[in-house]
Amino acid sequence: MKFRSTLAQLRAFDPPAALRDTTRPLLNLALNENSLGSSPAVAAAVAAALPQLHRYPPTFSDALRQALARRHGVAADRFLVGNGIFELLGLITQAFVAEGDEVVIPTPSFGWYAISARAAGARIVAVPLAAHAIDLDAVAAAVTPATRLVWLCNPHNPMGSLVAAGAIRRLLERLPADVAVVLDEAYAEYARPADLPDSAHWIDEHPNLIVLRTFSKAFGLAGLRVGYAIASPPAVRELGKLKSPPNVNSLAQVAALAALGDEDFLRRSVATVHEAARAYPGFCASRGLGYVPTHANFVMIDLGQDGDAAATEFLRQGIVIRSGSEIGLPSWIRVTLGLEHENRRVFELIDTLLAARRDGAAH
Repeated sequence: MKFRSTLAQLRAFDPPAALRDTTRPLLNLALNENSLGSSPAVAAAVAAALPQLHRYPPTFSDALRQALARRHGVAADRFLVGNGIFELLGLITQAFVAEGDEVVIPTPSFGWYAISARAAGARIVAVPLAAHAIDLDAVAAAVTPATRLVWLCNPHNPMGSLVAAGAIRRLLERLPADVAVVLDEAYAEYARPADLPDSAHWIDEHPNLIVLRTFSKAFGLAGLRVGYAIASPPAVRELGKLKSPPNVNSLAQVAALAALGDEDFLRRSVATVHEAARAYPGFCASRGLGYVPTHANFVMIDLGQDGDAAATEFLRQGIVIRSGSEIGLPSWIRVTLGLEHENRRVFELIDTLLAARRDGAAH
């Protein structure tokens, strides 16, 4: 067999190795999951749908698209539902990028943008962040006649920073209309409403814009894989040609509908994260640690020591986190914002690491 040459540039997706250890209970603060779980309404809806598992799911997720249309205040023909953002960004890359094209990616960023671009044989134009946030002027300057796609993650993963709505709109006005701009808003529900772009309503003015959202984070459905794109009707139709029919399973569709209907659970999820986020600035400042103010459900912290070693010690204590070395920040760690007792345990372990460093320096 002869595989495509572009596959040699890729690595298979590899979650933290610690999560493969099923021999002991671990607190997973590495994947930015919802610490509250999911809405009780989801379990009831899934249970009610079980007798229909022998039926194929609705191909176009019409009921879910109608519910999303009501939520966002735009027409249902603007929505394409997929198996999480992973599938949707793959469809987008397939639709817009050919071998030799350029894809602009603020860096570091969500790793699958680059993986999908490399799989298509594209050239990645990496634009460094500025002060841990997307540098939109540098993004605009990086666009050339060969650029087909620009990825923007807002709130930003992995840093948690947020770019203001006005700045994004100015970027859209500067870019050529034939360059697709994807605004990945996977963590949007955690941002304060006053800070969040009203991006779903920008598409008439900027039909080259595609907005991505997910049910994996604030809605707590990571295990069912439901995401959606908001785009112009022509873009939805073209992307729809590439998706598998049907691509979102029955249980995922009814779960997403139930999650949309439970506003109380969504409010509690967001409030839990905001409460946890409020504890970090004072903690980090009192210990002289750098951190990035977060608009998502995770926080980046500069420990001033080896992030890999810190992640190893956390794991020894039963907690999985991410080392910043994965994204070129070797003294940083990334931690999912959890429940109060989980966050308190994180603080205790960080204090233990800092004490060990002080003792080592003293000797």
